Amino acid sequence: MHSTKILWQYLKYLWVGPVTLVFLPLIPLAYWTGSRVGIHTGVIEISGGRLGQRLNKGLPLFGSAAAITLGHIVLGISPYYLERTRVHEREHVRQFERWGFLFPFIYFGAGLWALVQGKRFYLDNPYEIAARQAEGRE
Repeated sequence: MHSTKILWQYLKYLWVGPVTLVFLPLIPLAYWTGSRVGIHTGVIEISGGRLGQRLNKGLPLFGSAAAITLGHIVLGISPYYLERTRVHEREHVRQFERWGFLFPFIYFGAGLWALVQGKRFYLDNPYEIAARQAEGRE
């Protein structure tokens, strides 16, 4: 049973791999710009430094964010915010593991659908609602 669980986890990493691979260059960039890099529960976490400052200033369609999930990489403003948002961001990791490399397109489509319905792209996106529910906020 244990080897099946390990195999299943490897398959999830492969399924999400194309997205994670695109954002792997953030790791050396993080080191060069004063960010921290570590691994927590199988996810690469990057926090602080210039990347954290950029995240704090805001991203298109999202605005300022405490953290963002990019496949099996989570970028946070600081170690404090990584800890504070871990449950929320791990729900996004699970969403990536469910939908794989298609998830960014699915997420974006869900946000556009919310806009078409007169709602907000980010706050009314069902994937954000699910992440808030995971942390007990909805």
